[in-house]
Amino acid sequence: MYAFEASPKQLKRLFDHTHQALQFYYNKEKWPAIYPTLTQLAERFVLMYKHTPNALHAHLQFYVADHGYTTNLVVNQCIVICALCHANGYSSQFTEELVLACLSDHLCSTNETNRAAKAKPLTTQEQKLLKLRHQIALKMLKSAKVPSGQLQRILSRLDKYTVAITGVKHIPLYDNTTVLVCLAKRISKAITPRPKVRTFNIIQTIKSLYVNTHNQFAQSSLTALAKQFTNYPCGVMVKYKKNNAIVLAKLDKSLTLGILKNHKIVGMVKTSKQPSPYYKPIITTDKTLLYSIWFNEQVIELPQHTGNNTDTILAAVGKLGQEQYIEFKAIEKTIAPFTQLEQALRHAARQYNRQGQKATTLRHCLTMVGLDTAGLLCQRVLLETLLAEQPHPFSADIWSKYTLISKIIFVLLSKSKPESFEALLGPFTAVIYFILLNHDSQIMRLVTPPSDDFSQTPVSLACIFGFEQLNGPLLNDFVKGSFRFSKMHNAFTETEMAEKQSLSIDAKLFSAVKLITVIILTGESHLTAWQSQLLDATLEEFNWHSREELFTAILEQSPYCTIE
Repeated sequence: MYAFEASPKQLKRLFDHTHQALQFYYNKEKWPAIYPTLTQLAERFVLMYKHTPNALHAHLQFYVADHGYTTNLVVNQCIVICALCHANGYSSQFTEELVLACLSDHLCSTNETNRAAKAKPLTTQEQKLLKLRHQIALKMLKSAKVPSGQLQRILSRLDKYTVAITGVKHIPLYDNTTVLVCLAKRISKAITPRPKVRTFNIIQTIKSLYVNTHNQFAQSSLTALAKQFTNYPCGVMVKYKKNNAIVLAKLDKSLTLGILKNHKIVGMVKTSKQPSPYYKPIITTDKTLLYSIWFNEQVIELPQHTGNNTDTILAAVGKLGQEQYIEFKAIEKTIAPFTQLEQALRHAARQYNRQGQKATTLRHCLTMVGLDTAGLLCQRVLLETLLAEQPHPFSADIWSKYTLISKIIFVLLSKSKPESFEALLGPFTAVIYFILLNHDSQIMRLVTPPSDDFSQTPVSLACIFGFEQLNGPLLNDFVKGSFRFSKMHNAFTETEMAEKQSLSIDAKLFSAVKLITVIILTGESHLTAWQSQLLDATLEEFNWHSREELFTAILEQSPYCTIE
């Protein structure tokens, strides 16, 4: 990201540049510039929200009269999606993808949406354009050579989700990223003023959507969003000594208020009283209220961040992988701050002890596991902690698939070499966390089958999470950074980067586990000659007589449920 400094000028540019971008459709010469323009705008929305959420929350109560309805609507939609993603803890990169979808919602119908908002009659052609605007936007983006991905997926189903998100009939909606954009769309449409149409406030809209949706992910996101507006209640109207005032900032129990007269700020005051809030749209062109006041020294506040120990855990993971032969004492010192490890290690230690002996101390756990495995086990448990806590719209699905892989490995090794469980599972844990860090916007619930019979590479782990291929160089750097001395982690990297005919024995085993996972998730029985040979060889190595026997044993573990 480039150097960004939040300022009144930058805030005003968000509106001006959004307005300009929404006119690109009507000038075909500018189509090639649409993607870089929108991606830069999306980045600036996310950065502005990160620096001054109070200013953007307040703008949900404003209507910038210098711009039309569509510009105000789209800006509100972008602000709400930023708030939703921030409330859920999603990364900036992921948030930018969803802001991009919000910017594209009315990309091909700005003028028509403005006319409809003013209750002006539309021609048959204009009505058709409004109805098909997402299909037209997809063609426009394709002609501009925009990379195919999440943006196109969201636009293709947004109208359907917008209708289905509420109602008496419960319609399952599985794409949680589209659900988020849908919520932003519904909220922004309800709060952006239009002639002859009732305008709702943000709290009313959140409550109404919460009550009327059957989607649990939508409900949890709306709950998080409501808390976000509690942290930054800026833009709310109050009465202060018989004057209309607007909340500019909140710090603990202290409020900074702007006294309003004719929709202009005429003074500022701090108070510890908690006046009753009310919401009223403010239609204005006043640049102080719209832009400048939010960067006043008395108003601007640092966003509230909840502390997390992700960096500490990652540092410990890296430290555990820095030496080829790490001692028990060094392991104990590295994992000492993480009290959650001991219980997990006690559980793991019993698996490595033939008598099922219970470990009494942390050192006893490590010695039962063995020096060769102890460091890798600690790395795996630490990464599992991050995996379980990493926010993502599909976090439950990701964890379910990880659990499935764990059970597949457990069952596969149950007849022979059960002591290899850690060596096999650890690399999967690491690479799934890598996917969350580097491919979060590509993850989907569906499973992408291997591309074709003539592919020179084995099944990628990416297929299990809805896309085709991992970023090889990034994965290689990730593994070399924390697992350079792990033979098995490096073998896993082989399966993502090397051709299938050159795979090592360990790499073939990882490929077999991935293949079994895809078969279990998709029910796909058609295998290539190489895949059949790989699977049969793996079954023979671990004393399984047939595929049916293995798959039945896996299903008896009740590994995965796709019914919601």
